[in-house]
Formats: sequence, structure tokens, C-alpha cells
Amino acid sequence: MIFEIESIKYHLQIIGEGKPIVFLHGFSENLSTWDFIKLEGYQLILVDLIGHGKSDKPYRRKYYRLKVMVKHLNQLIFQLGLKKYSIAGYSMGGRIALAYALAYPGEIDTLILESASYGECGFENRLKRRRDDSNLAKNIRENGIIWFNQYWSSLSIFASQRKLPKTITDEISNRRLSNVPHALSNTLLCTGQGIFPCLKNQIAGLPMPILYISGEFDEKYRQTGSEFEKLNTNVKHVIIAGCGHNTHIENPGAFEKILKQFLEGAAT
Repeated sequence: MIFEIESIKYHLQIIGEGKPIVFLHGFSENLSTWDFIKLEGYQLILVDLIGHGKSDKPYRRKYYRLKVMVKHLNQLIFQLGLKKYSIAGYSMGGRIALAYALAYPGEIDTLILESASYGECGFENRLKRRRDDSNLAKNIRENGIIWFNQYWSSLSIFASQRKLPKTITDEISNRRLSNVPHALSNTLLCTGQGIFPCLKNQIAGLPMPILYISGEFDEKYRQTGSEFEKLNTNVKHVIIAGCGHNTHIENPGAFEKILKQFLEGAAT
């Protein structure tokens, strides 16, 4: 399905019937990352974020800015006729889902975050991350997508993925290779962690049930999940054993089970 907002075309895929859940993928991914997830009794609304998948990849940076992304996403959901729904996001998609839930809390039944940050906090941390994001954006523009795929795949945060079957690692690689340099560069410069606002102090005000999922081997986001629990009593943090950063790819069965239990519990 293609929807147009302010001349920008967005690609969506809708799977199943039941209570709606909007799913947002991570950086350099697309909606096919959720192909392994099956949730009977739920309608999965999979979105290709701006600059990714089959959605438009404009050169103008304004469309990649967080406020525009959140506003466009809300307009997409409005066009679908949804008034109450859950929203889930992995990594970058989780940051955007968090910002979205803060912007439209009355519409959200539950918030599901997988290996997601609340943004960098502190002047020095934010400055360093902006520099890192800017350097990576420049390298992507200068060296291209094949270089990016090799670099991104080599990061320690994805080390556990190297044990996955080749068919799955090939799918991950193909999703990354399907990107274009200017779109990934614009994403980093406009919604990367260095420019993304620090939302830590706003988490306490979220009124909906929140699930935070992290992997056993992903130390940074295990700690972040524990922080979320301390910041808001509505948060339930679950760690999936034997997984790294991308739990829904590394162990989709466990991911599904945790998600179902949480959603059923939230509905009672």
C-alpha cells in the first residue's frame, strides 16, 4: 500500500486482522525485517520509514526531521482510520515510537520498544555523537552502500548475528544494500542519536503499558531497559537469552511469545 503525505509517498504493508499494532524498523532496515513475526488476533501495520524500503527518499532534509516524521506517521495512521492502536519499534524505530507516544499518548494502547534509546543526554555526549553521526554520514556519501554494509555488519553490537543461518544474514545484508547513500546520510543527520532529543525526563509521564525488550548480549540496551523500568512503573523489561541487539530476528519465537503475553496482560 502507498500513501501520500505532503507529496511524499510512504509504503505500508498490513498483515492479519484484530487489534492494530504499528511496527517501525531500524536504521538501514525496512518493513521486511518483521517478516518472521506472526501475531494471531492482531493486525500488523508495517511501515517503511522515510528514506527506507519502498518509501520515498527525498534529497531535502526537512522530511527526515523528527517532528515531520512523527507528524507524517500520525497522518498515515489517520488515513487508515485508526483511533486506538499499539506502536512498536526496533532500535531507531523504537526511538521514533517513543517520541510518537509522547506526542500522541491518548491514541496509544501500548508501547513496545526493542533495543531502543531515549536519546543521548548531556552536552558532551550529544556533541560527540553528532560528530560521529556526521562522520558516518559523510563516509556513506563518499564510499557508498557496499562500504556501509561491510562497516555496519562489522560493528560489535551485531556480533551475535554472525551465528545466524546464511539465509537470514543474507536477507539482513540485502536490506542494507537496498539503501541509497543520501537517504541514510540524511537520516543520520536529522534523526540520528546525536540530534535526537534527550527524552529521558519525559518517560515518567507516559500513561500506557510499556514493554521494553533487550538481548542478553546487548549490554548497553540491557542497561537502558533497566533504566526505563526505574523511570516509569508502567514499564516491563524482558531480556531474551542468547540474543544481541536484534532480538526479533535472532529469536523470533521468543520475541512473539513475550509480545503476546504482554499484550494479553495489558488487555485485562
